[in-house]
Order: sequence, then structure tokens, then C-alpha cells
Amino acid sequence: MTTRSDSDVRQDAGELSTRDASPQTVPPEAASSKTETAPPVPPSTHHPFAVQVSTWLLQYPRLLIAVYALASLIIGMTQGLGINLVSSNLPGIQGSLGISNVESYWLVAAYTATSVTGTILLYKIRTQFGFRRFGEYGLLFFAVASMAQTFTHDFQTALAVRAVMGFAMASLGPLALFYMFEIFPPAKKLTAGLCFGLAGSQIALPVSRIISPHLLDLGHWHQLTTLESGLSLICLAIIWILPLTHPPRVKVFERTDWISYPLIATAVACMSVVLTMGRYYWWQEKDWIGEVLVVGIIALTLSFMVELKRKNPIIDLRWLMTPEMLLFTGSMLFVRMLLSEQTTGMVGFLNLVGLLNDQLVTLFLVILAATFAGLVVVSIIHKANRIVYIHLFSIALIGIASLMDASSTVDTRPEQFYLTQGMIAFAGAIFLPTSLWLGFVRALQFGQSQIISFVLVFLSTQNVGAQVGSAFLGTIQILREKFHSAALVEHINLQNPLVAERIAQYSHLLKPVLNDGNQLNAEGLALLSQKVTQQAGLLAYNDVFMVVSYMSLGCFAVLCAHIWVGRIQTKKRAAAEAVA
Repeated sequence: MTTRSDSDVRQDAGELSTRDASPQTVPPEAASSKTETAPPVPPSTHHPFAVQVSTWLLQYPRLLIAVYALASLIIGMTQGLGINLVSSNLPGIQGSLGISNVESYWLVAAYTATSVTGTILLYKIRTQFGFRRFGEYGLLFFAVASMAQTFTHDFQTALAVRAVMGFAMASLGPLALFYMFEIFPPAKKLTAGLCFGLAGSQIALPVSRIISPHLLDLGHWHQLTTLESGLSLICLAIIWILPLTHPPRVKVFERTDWISYPLIATAVACMSVVLTMGRYYWWQEKDWIGEVLVVGIIALTLSFMVELKRKNPIIDLRWLMTPEMLLFTGSMLFVRMLLSEQTTGMVGFLNLVGLLNDQLVTLFLVILAATFAGLVVVSIIHKANRIVYIHLFSIALIGIASLMDASSTVDTRPEQFYLTQGMIAFAGAIFLPTSLWLGFVRALQFGQSQIISFVLVFLSTQNVGAQVGSAFLGTIQILREKFHSAALVEHINLQNPLVAERIAQYSHLLKPVLNDGNQLNAEGLALLSQKVTQQAGLLAYNDVFMVVSYMSLGCFAVLCAHIWVGRIQTKKRAAAEAVA
């Protein structure tokens, strides 16, 4: 969200385009700091075959655009499928590995625990050693890790491999963006280029839900890992064949990094585990949840103490604590929590009524189409002075869609979610690229040194926001389910003729297989209890949808107030300048 007037943001966009058009121009502050550090490393050279391919593609400009756009889409989708293929198919995976439903979520926690900190390290590798080594070694590591999954048959090995996968996948997100940047002029890189560069990762969720039923039919969860292995090899071939423009390489690794990085990695891993697993083991039931949280807080505090004393920190905390970046981080985190309505709320609701991925294919096709439509629309209308209104529109869409979902019943099926989930997918597609553009503008105003801090903030808000959203909404659903269950059971009296009639109906359904009257009555009571539990769960999901709607309304009101205050301040500055 914006924090200054529209004219300031337009000025930022102009400065950004000029800076991007002439990458060798360095601000005085960055130049002075660069002279104090080690001299730049000579730029790396492309592979001879890659140079031949690039020379040939230059003769066919339209083909070059199509090839690089497809490369960006494949790389981005490979990264998104890395987490979504597993999280979308946990029931099938737990059967293959012989684990419980709660244990299966450790596979998600292991992946998210290493993905954010992997981005920090790999960004520094890319800065110091160049794109070619960054891409080749990073993707080779990813390919080996993904192929290792194919040979895992026990839970402990799968858990370790998923943690390695989270680290290895971190190289793909930046590569997807840079491949899309190659085909756009400097003025369009952070508008249309940014929108389409995020396309692969944004469509990964619906694509994983669409293709996974067919993959599981072919051979359990190893077919999912085989797909990941194939995509990783395709990405590796892309890096070898299609060259990227190398920015200047600079030595950025310092000895103090070996102190800061383990502390940051430990803190992020502990927080990820707590946020992912807390609601399944329940927050106050297991002592280890509090112990892991304490370790994470201690590691985070120590990392802050080290970073604040460094001349060239991994994370510039002073910059991140500025009002602009605090507002940006908070807004990104909050909206990412709202978007969890789709994965936690809608999917959980439909699973509760007995629907799995193979019955939801059409619904996720609608979500996929809405996501593409949102990316296309925002790439066309994206301008600096429109960002705040795009954000208002996206938040309003989420609020309206959640309010419509809050009236769902036991008879609700995927068809009733086509419109609302399409609205939420469209809202997410138009919000994310504009927010990322705004963050890049703020980071580049302070020089290239702030990029790694911004990348960490952006990825953290996406990962942590999704985890916090799932934990928050999931906790609300559990608490409200207990409340509704108690309220429903309180009104069930076996002396009530309607209750007795319903039990008799359930018992009658089992007469072909049961002859004992007492057993039939007991089974009828059990079926009634299941129906009550299901109804309580559905009512709880309606409460979750309503909470998301209220949160969206509050966010909409705060953003409107922010716009209003900003305009008043602009008028006051203009009046003061006129008087002066």
C-alpha cells in the first residue's frame, strides 16, 4: 500500500525506469560504500552453445519473446508445484508413507522452514558468482533433491528430503522473474514484466489440484515426485541453453555472515514449525511447541543484535523499521492472511462434505482462469497513481466473496464457489504484482544493498502470511466447531419425536447388513453424532468466512483513511509551498 502521495510514487517510478535503463549508474551513497568493500568480480561468460542459441533467437524476435516467457512460466510453476503438490495431496501421501494425518503436515513444515533462508543465501551466491553458476548449481542441487524423493519410502527420509527441497527451490523464484525481465524494455520490467514473471508461481496452486488426481492414479505419491524431477531437469536445461543478462558481480560474503545466517535460519525454521504444527497438536497441549517457540525467539533476538552492529548486514533492520516498510510489511502480511480463505476455508469446507481433488477439478480450472485474467488486467492498468485503487478493489473483492461464502450449507457444492473463489483468485492476482513493484521502488531508492532485505521481507510475508493465515483461520474453525457442537448437542433429546425419527431413519439404512435391534439403534446414534459433528464443522467454516469478511472490511476502511490523510497532507504541503 502506498505511504506517500501519488506524485511521489510517480516520481519513484520514473527514477526506477531510468535506473533500470542504465544499470551502470550507481548512486553516490552506493558508490562510496562499494569503494570501501572488495572490488567487483569480473563478469562471467555464457556457455558457447547458449551464445549460439541467443544469436539465433535474435533473428526471430517473436520467437525469442515466446521462448523466454515460456521459460519463466515453467521455472515459476516448478517452484510453486514444489510446495503445492505435497500440501494438496496429504491424504494420499500419508497412506503411502504409513503416517497419520497430523504427521503428514510435518512435510509442509519441513519445506517452509528452509525456503525463506535459502533465498537469502542463494541471492548472495547469485550476486557474487553470477547467474550462470547460481542457476546451474542451484538447479542441479534441486534436481538431485527432487529425484531423491522418488526413492523415499519412509517418513524420516521424506522429511529430510522435503527440507532440502525447500532450500533448493529458493533459486527458482528470482530466475522466473529475471527470464521474464529479459523480453521487456526497461520501462516495462517492473510493470508488465513483474506481473507475468509471477504468473508461474501464482497458477501453481490450481494447477497442482487439477493434475494431482491423475498422477496419484498412476502410482501414489511417487508420481508427484517424478513430475518434480522432470520439471527440475527441464529448468536445468533452460539455464544451460537460454542466457540471461548478467548484472555486475560483487563480493558480498563476509565472515560475520556465518554467525548471522545460522541464527536467522534457526529463527525462521522454529517459527515455521510452530505456525504449521501448532493447531494440529493444539497450542497448549504439547510442551515442545513452547520450547521451539522460545528457541526461535532467542535466535531471532541474537540475530538482530548481530545485524544491528554490522556495517553491511544481511538484513537492514533500521531500514525495515521505517514507517513505510512497516506499513508495507504489515499490509502484505495481512492480505496474505485474507487470501488463506481459499486454501484453508473453501478447501476445508468441501473436504468436510466429502469432496476430494478429483471432484474439484472444474472449480480450480475457474480459479486458474481468474488468476490469468487478473495478471493480464493488472499488466494493462498498472500505473503508479492507480496502485492504491487496485489494492482497494482487490480487498473489496475478497470481502464480498467471503461474505457470500458465509451462507454455505451442507448442500453447497463446488458450483456455488465458482464466482466467489474466482473473485478471490482475481484479487490475489492483481494485488501481489503491484505490491511487489511498490516494494522494489522503495528498496531501489536506498540502493542495491536493500534488495536482499526487501526480498526477505517479501518472501517472509508470503510464507509467514500463509502460515499465520492458516493457523489463525484454522484455530478459529476448531474453536467455533466445539462451540457449535456443544450448542447442537444441548438441544438433542432422545425423548424428542423428531430425534427418535431421525435415529430410526439412520438405523433403517443399515437393516440389510445388521439384524440385531440394539446394534441398529447404536449405529443410528453413531450416524446422528457424525451428522451433528459435520454440521458443527460447516457452521464453523461459515464463521471463518465471516471473520475474513470483517477483516477485509477493516482493511478497506484503514486504507481509505490512509488515502484521505495522505491527500490532506499533500494539500497542506502545497499550501505551505504556495505561501513560501
